[in-house]
Amino acid sequence: MSKERRLSETLSGRGGLARVLTASLCVLGIVMTIAVAACNSSSSSSFKPHHFSFDVSGGLWVANGTNVLEFISPFTSHTPNITPTVSVTVTSTGFISAQGVVFDSEGDLWVIDGGNLATTSTGATAPALDEFTAAQLAPGGSLTLTPAVVITDTAGSPPLGFPQQAVFDSTGNLWVTDNSAGDVNVFSSSQLAVSGDVVPHATLTATGADLFSGPLGIVFDSSGDLWVANNGDTNIFEFDNTTVETVLTTGGANLAVPDVVLSNANSAIQGPWALIFDTGGDLRSSNANAPNTVVEFSAADLAASGSPAPAVTLTPINVKKVPSLNSPNGIALDLFGNLAAANSISPFSIAIYDPGELTTGGAIKPEVLISGSNTGLTAPAGDTFGPLIP
Repeated sequence: MSKERRLSETLSGRGGLARVLTASLCVLGIVMTIAVAACNSSSSSSFKPHHFSFDVSGGLWVANGTNVLEFISPFTSHTPNITPTVSVTVTSTGFISAQGVVFDSEGDLWVIDGGNLATTSTGATAPALDEFTAAQLAPGGSLTLTPAVVITDTAGSPPLGFPQQAVFDSTGNLWVTDNSAGDVNVFSSSQLAVSGDVVPHATLTATGADLFSGPLGIVFDSSGDLWVANNGDTNIFEFDNTTVETVLTTGGANLAVPDVVLSNANSAIQGPWALIFDTGGDLRSSNANAPNTVVEFSAADLAASGSPAPAVTLTPINVKKVPSLNSPNGIALDLFGNLAAANSISPFSIAIYDPGELTTGGAIKPEVLISGSNTGLTAPAGDTFGPLIP
């Protein structure tokens, strides 16, 4: 499996088909007009777009508890606290606690719903993976939809408890972190084709000195290595691509010792929630616990276990009395290198930083802070840049 293919699939979970194409072109050194900014943003700290790229690379999709929202705006001016248009609102009778959103290679939206088994035994609803096709989403506006596919797991060992984040690998298998059960579940591409209550193709559980504690953020790097954030602890695990291939090949229950463990240094890893790689191979993590930061670890610090100091740290600042970072959950990068962070504590908001701000770090005002009662934000969690609809 080529490095280019792995990187393309890694980024596809964050942005759909346009992002896959652009990421592949950057890696291969082929530059098309739409890809110029994306390639430059990882190599030039001076690059600054004239406007945000929602109208080019897609909308910002946010799992919002009882619904999923797409924000879209041309952002023709850098106006703090601008309120972009909510272009799509997806509701479904099956939604209980939408925690994550990810697009597959066909442009279909998958919603990771944690259900409520972890919080109640009365009227409990099992967690589910819900697929909505591109055709279902195409009309835009306020949509009440029945998922095209619903995947549940009540018979696994353990069954799904409270899944929150997911990422597709290069062959269409979906890797899902289960914060409650303390493992990573792999649903094969064939299992995702038809609704059903199915036991995952494989599970991955950490063993040895470092164990899973509320696994949450999950992402592949450009080499096909798997990275998982321990939200209940202060570390981040990496399992190399050999382990990944073994899990896929053997199926069933798999125990593996993490190949790399990033440990806390100077409060750099505190309740890590989401993980994302940029095109330069640097790893970003959101810290849902105090001090409420988004940190970047350079690619050079990821090869071996240790407690690296972040290369860049974004810290909170108030914008019109709204904290820029307030228990940040999901983080996403668009084609131009702008980063969106979803804040999960009221007043709910989404902070968007441009590439220059991501290089500088510190207590800086985000270029845009989506906030206010008219945004529809009630329980923002995972987010991703995806196809633009309508």
